[in-house]
Amino acid sequence: MNFNYSFPAVRGLQANKEFFTLICPLEVLSKLFTFYNNEIPEEFRAQRVLNEKRIPEIANYMLKNPESYVFSSITASIDGDYDFVPTSEEHPNIGVLEISMTSNLLINDGQHRKAAIDEVIKEHPSFKNESISVVLFVDQGLSQSQQMFSDLNKHAVKVSNSLSLSYNHRDPKIQFMKKYLESNKKLNAFIDKSNDSLAQKSNKLFTLANFFTAMEISYNNGPITTDKELQKFTINYWNYLTDNFSEWAFVFKKEISPYNARQSSVAVYGVTLEALGKLGYYLYSYDVKNWKSYIKKLNKIDWQKSNHVDWFNRCMLENGSVHKSGGFINRTYYRIKELIDLPLTSSEQKLEEKYREEK
Repeated sequence: MNFNYSFPAVRGLQANKEFFTLICPLEVLSKLFTFYNNEIPEEFRAQRVLNEKRIPEIANYMLKNPESYVFSSITASIDGDYDFVPTSEEHPNIGVLEISMTSNLLINDGQHRKAAIDEVIKEHPSFKNESISVVLFVDQGLSQSQQMFSDLNKHAVKVSNSLSLSYNHRDPKIQFMKKYLESNKKLNAFIDKSNDSLAQKSNKLFTLANFFTAMEISYNNGPITTDKELQKFTINYWNYLTDNFSEWAFVFKKEISPYNARQSSVAVYGVTLEALGKLGYYLYSYDVKNWKSYIKKLNKIDWQKSNHVDWFNRCMLENGSVHKSGGFINRTYYRIKELIDLPLTSSEQKLEEKYREEK
């Protein structure tokens, strides 16, 4: 007697080989694919090693968004007996796929999704009747399975952080940032919402990912969605900076192009943007009453790239290129504070002294 799994399925053809698409209940998915090959040497493996750290992240995504989570199809191979029974002669590619219980099924792409689903179902059985689509290929041996994994991942392109932020309608902090930019049309017009780095002759000033980071820094990743005072200051700070920082105003008024601004000034780079985010948080957290007067002092600074005294090894490298890293952002921020007559905190002073000693 043969025992089979039976699934409604659609049959297709790729590279002259049949494959099947089926809808699999999550509970069944957990029982169908139970094997992870982490202990097998690389050359005998047909998928990447399971990264245990990714599983809670994906599981939490499901649990936090039970009404709106989305998973793409899992791609798998079947090594063993199966039979496809069409529903009718008129529809020969729609039917029931019967898979022998003695067959082996291997996930080629999606093992982390599957592992996260396992964890969720253990703790929250209510998910077990939900479904995921599975694209099932006929296994043709280890080398073909390895090639399939390579082909599936070779052309995958990671979505930019900026585009991911643009399309994110779930995170309240992202929504706060996007709503703010909608209200600040001047700045919004010069934000690249698709890329994480600007092309040399881009007509934008900053990327969305860069601005989001700078804005988060300006409120120290605090409770921006609930703290009305923090919201008010954050909005006022970036608005005042937009309206009163001359290095940006030249671009906003189209007196100079973003490209030409980047050629001459360090003020239109991400490192300075994030340093100004730090300045915003300082002004708020230390309750600087006349904070707007310090913003106006930014216009007395020499922001030119030729000003090596202020910017070399802070936001500029020896070859003249502008560099952004945690250390350079801090060094730029410290220098800005000194140039507009704001004191360094004791911890900032120690780091500044250490930098000067290394210099």
